[in-house]
Amino acid sequence: MPTTPALVSALRELGDRPAVVADGRAISGIGLLLGVSPPGGLPRALAERVAQHAALAPSAARAAEQRLRYWAGVLGPPPIRHTVLHPATDLAVDLALATLLAGGTVHCGDPDQHPDEQLAALAAHRTTHLSLPSALLWRLSRLPGHAAHDLSALRLVLHVGPEPGQDDVYAAVDTLGAVLAHVRAPDSNTEAADRRLRTDAETATAAAWKHSIGVTAEQVREFGDQLDRAVLTSLLSALQHNGVLTDPTRGYPEAEVLATALVTPAQRPRVARWLDALARHGLITRHDGGAQGPVFHGGPEPTPADVREAWRPPVEAWADGLGPAAALDRVRRGALRLPRLITGEDPARPAAAPVRWAAARGYLGAALGALVRGTAETHDGPAPLRVLELDLDLDGAETAVARALAARPRPDAEHHQAPDGGRYDVVVATATGLPEEEVPALVRLLAPGGRLLLLASTAEQLDLLITGDARGLTAHPAERWRAALTAAGCPTVLALPEDGHPMGLLGQRLFAARVD
Repeated sequence: MPTTPALVSALRELGDRPAVVADGRAISGIGLLLGVSPPGGLPRALAERVAQHAALAPSAARAAEQRLRYWAGVLGPPPIRHTVLHPATDLAVDLALATLLAGGTVHCGDPDQHPDEQLAALAAHRTTHLSLPSALLWRLSRLPGHAAHDLSALRLVLHVGPEPGQDDVYAAVDTLGAVLAHVRAPDSNTEAADRRLRTDAETATAAAWKHSIGVTAEQVREFGDQLDRAVLTSLLSALQHNGVLTDPTRGYPEAEVLATALVTPAQRPRVARWLDALARHGLITRHDGGAQGPVFHGGPEPTPADVREAWRPPVEAWADGLGPAAALDRVRRGALRLPRLITGEDPARPAAAPVRWAAARGYLGAALGALVRGTAETHDGPAPLRVLELDLDLDGAETAVARALAARPRPDAEHHQAPDGGRYDVVVATATGLPEEEVPALVRLLAPGGRLLLLASTAEQLDLLITGDARGLTAHPAERWRAALTAAGCPTVLALPEDGHPMGLLGQRLFAARVD
């Protein structure tokens, strides 16, 4: 009989039991042989392929069966409840037919459905096997709240796409708890764009390398610990100088701290952030005071000599090649002014970038410039390359972008510093808000295939409690930025410097992300 005997036999064996489930409707094995399917999409493609087998010549039928047996071997032994989250591609159809050949059931999922609903469906179907595009897998694996779904039945995940990054694989394994198998998709425009971004990132890393010469991880960690200790000691001393938090046995409601220390209304938000930082880092303690709000108990009172001594180690470490003396001097001088600043005796001064940015700016500026330059040099579109640069808060970012675009005269590159209602090939921004709120707004500014180059703080910068503003304290781990970028539709997200690099310990990272 001119058909694929094994597949037909498997469908007959299924009989009236569900072979394919789509949109809540089950199609039996016999139904598939008879051509029954909902209109459109993967179920219909399956039914059409089954019908085509009946017309195949024996040699073609054997070749088709060999291909399906290969995928059936990848899927492994039953039971198999296989959720396919692909559009109706040839590979998706092969995977579904291989499931039927192995005696399993295919659940046709919706790749455009909300990720939380997709996870809920996997749990409801007790899915044992899942196949989907790699980009969708990374999005699912970084979805908050995935622990609410019981995915204990899941054994194997087949993801189709470019070569995965290690971080993506680890996140997916942690989330889904299943074996991951990567299927390399045929070369495509998407994969070529990924390769170009990774190549440009490698070039950027090489361009920035000289700015990290002589900097070690131990040096950066020690400086950070010493700087934070000096800042916190100065904050506590400034409050105690004004007569509060001097008695560890007495509780001070926040309102009393502000009133007794004569804090002006304009400085109260700043001092409230001080109290939070001092409590989180253990220099004072905080208790729930009910209706009166938090109650704080003071700690040992540092003397002026203690404060001076606290600043000596970070000053010495900083002078050992980390950054310009003026950056740290500004913070140290600001610490001396704190008692007069909060009472209004000294006027507030303009906010400054974090000290660690002064150490990281050379590295990140060189990397940013190389990424912009690489994008400009490979741009071959019919319209000029449109570059939008936003939030120019960090000294040096604007120069890096402007110099990159001017390095080689390119009349087909436009440098914008404010949105004009259009879409951009490159958006350069400095993060100031929550990743889940800020990233989607930035991604919406990108044209298809565009790149987002995002400078973000990934570690708390306590020196901003002295010289910065409330925005400057916004810092979130690199993983949270990656997750937000992936959820916003960026299938490829790279971070410079790479994880574990000494410069990355400064708490400033450059994320390079691409949209399809």
